[in-house]
Amino acid sequence: MLSISTSWLGPEIKVKDWLAKVRDLGFDAVELSYKITADQLKEAEKYLRPTGLKVSSIHNFCPTPDDGPSERHLSNYYRLSAVDEQERRQAVKWTKVAVDTARRVGAGVVVIHAGTLEHEDVRSPGLFDLYTGGQKDSAAFKAERKRMLALRAGKKGPYMAALERSLRELIPYSLSQKITIGLETRYYPLEIPDFDEIGYFLNLFGEREMGYWHDVGHAEINSRLGIKPHKAFLETYKDRLIGVHLHGIKGKKDHLAPFEGDMDLNAFLPFFNEHVIKVVESKSFADDEMMRAAVARLKAA
Repeated sequence: MLSISTSWLGPEIKVKDWLAKVRDLGFDAVELSYKITADQLKEAEKYLRPTGLKVSSIHNFCPTPDDGPSERHLSNYYRLSAVDEQERRQAVKWTKVAVDTARRVGAGVVVIHAGTLEHEDVRSPGLFDLYTGGQKDSAAFKAERKRMLALRAGKKGPYMAALERSLRELIPYSLSQKITIGLETRYYPLEIPDFDEIGYFLNLFGEREMGYWHDVGHAEINSRLGIKPHKAFLETYKDRLIGVHLHGIKGKKDHLAPFEGDMDLNAFLPFFNEHVIKVVESKSFADDEMMRAAVARLKAA
């Protein structure tokens, strides 16, 4: 089964028409993601059955929270790792709403962005500026990477503790609804979990409660920044791997169409067997023909 995320839903197209288009491109299912409003979710639920598409997974938060504005990216509207207790509780509340969405539409997994340290700019602009400036082998780049990782190690404690509290509150509920939490690889160095923290959280919870969700672009960025080789994520956590976000990457820009860019996606496809949920997570700038070609290649793999 090959799925596609609603991240590919452009602002100009209605959900009904988008569902028909992705069915015609050859997808079997969709992942309802964090940009879906309550009204769009209702429309999706109305038209999914007529298209014959299944729902592979839900990406937290879904629907997008509507109880107040947020200056953050919608996928981090609230943080499960927040040290502010009010925000942490809101994150748990809205993740439970996503679990309810998953149960209602027949998806078995809710994919989460687990959190971040709230120090400096989480996007690590100094490190990425050096990387995109062609200085990834320079002493300045290595010094900045070392500084960022040391900062992370020294400051992560309260955020890890808050995230663990959130998960211990959330997972009994998701388990009661027969929904598994997918813990996703992160992109930025200050985000949680890093490579070792994936193992920490997977060891806290059983297979039915939590699985590893691999994002090829995020793992590739870890590799390109010299933090952890891409294949190490898959080789280490393959026994807990439940799903993957597939897309292309060029430089540091990800969410291109699969196979587009400068990453060899074929090198990782053998890890994604028939038991792994495969979701194309390209954004709307990936054009229809690129997606059609990607579907054919992925289904032939």
